[in-house]
Amino acid sequence: MTTRKISLLVAGLIFPLVLGAQYTDFDLSKYKLPDIKLNRLDASFNMVNSGNSHLSQTKFDTSKVKHNNLDGRLNLGYYYFRNTEKYQGNLSTIADIHPLLYYVKTDNNDNRNTSSDINFMINSINRFYNRNLFFLEVDPLVSYYSDRSKNRVENSTTTENTDHQVSTDLSASVSVGYGRIEPVEDLRLAIYILEELQKAGRIESVPPEDIIIEMAREISRIKKKRFFDTRLRKIEELHVVDSFLIANNIISSNDIIYFAVLNDNWDYAAGPARETGFRVNAGIGNDIEFYRFNVKNTVNGTVVADYKNYSNDYNVSGFINAEYAKPLNLYWQTAAGITTSYGIHFIRNPLDKENGMDNYETNAFETAINGLVQYLPNSRTTIGLGLTGTYNYSYTVKTLTALDPDGYWMKSSYFYIIPSFDMYYYVSPRLRVSFVALLSGINSLDKVRYESVLPEEENLTKWYNHSVNLTLTYSFF
Repeated sequence: MTTRKISLLVAGLIFPLVLGAQYTDFDLSKYKLPDIKLNRLDASFNMVNSGNSHLSQTKFDTSKVKHNNLDGRLNLGYYYFRNTEKYQGNLSTIADIHPLLYYVKTDNNDNRNTSSDINFMINSINRFYNRNLFFLEVDPLVSYYSDRSKNRVENSTTTENTDHQVSTDLSASVSVGYGRIEPVEDLRLAIYILEELQKAGRIESVPPEDIIIEMAREISRIKKKRFFDTRLRKIEELHVVDSFLIANNIISSNDIIYFAVLNDNWDYAAGPARETGFRVNAGIGNDIEFYRFNVKNTVNGTVVADYKNYSNDYNVSGFINAEYAKPLNLYWQTAAGITTSYGIHFIRNPLDKENGMDNYETNAFETAINGLVQYLPNSRTTIGLGLTGTYNYSYTVKTLTALDPDGYWMKSSYFYIIPSFDMYYYVSPRLRVSFVALLSGINSLDKVRYESVLPEEENLTKWYNHSVNLTLTYSFF
């Protein structure tokens, strides 16, 4: 009898350690996101009207002021995400309309301001894979921006100022590459759930590796499902996970403690993002931007100023990108990337094609590198170190008919580096701490050499900045 009690005691002490060790040694890189498709269409509208009236009467003066403001916004957004063995990509469409009317009336003036902003963008990333992880990537982008404003002031004279700014951008980079990066935070969430259920004594048996991976796949599928009611979404999500645990004989009891653990981890252990894999691609980037800016000023109906600024920008470049992400274990995440490009930028003024200042070319070389190390000891704590650096060198040739008939060339280079540290700590349901520290430095050098007898110019700029942001959040009730 004594021997049996000792055996049970030893088993009770060793079993949790063995179970915990199995989770600790789990390789998150084994997870592959299942076939998933997500469509989401969102719309938002808001309108604000505010106004006030002010009357001031003193011994020496009487004044009256009225203000009225009408502001509104309409936003439409569509998002599409698709992940299969042969395709990985997304489509994002945004349309935003923002009208504004502002009116101020005093004893001597009537001031009316109207403006309307329109912003539209379609952006898509598309990678088409073959069986050997080679892919073709096509990333089209279309954007349109319009800002039209008008200011009218009436007193002894009537002054009206109008301006209209329009920008249209088109691009479609094409590249070929190898490799794939997979999100694996859903697998980490599955392990968080199993770990907490183990601590609560609600685990019936240790699930094998393939069952844990399949549990993560179920989590991925239900998280990407579209719901129109967040309450129904939460019920369905927990139901899917609960059904999976029961069907695979993982839990020993589904009492209130079990459901509390499940609900808590679903709310607080789903992030941050964890990724694994390597991807490299090289290709050609191209971008076309048309910019139009018109300003007109009138006094009593007579035009006193009429200004136009037009430009057509064309950019062609070759680039190579490499990205790497690796969870070293359940608690450590690493990521790194490097991008190198060389391009030619053509700028043209369609209103004055002979102006050397507005019609020129720039050759530019740029390299950017970034790295990240994160420590995630539990589902509520994140500590990260990051480093970003960029080097850019450009060469521009211009012709100055007035200042220098022979023209000049300008060489510019800049380098900046940004180390960062961030921490998020969930102390309790009432207290949370967030800390972000950034240190940045920029070194810029411009050299201008004229073809005539004008002296050479050299401009050096050094700039350093730091920022620290500490946020404490306490919930009283």
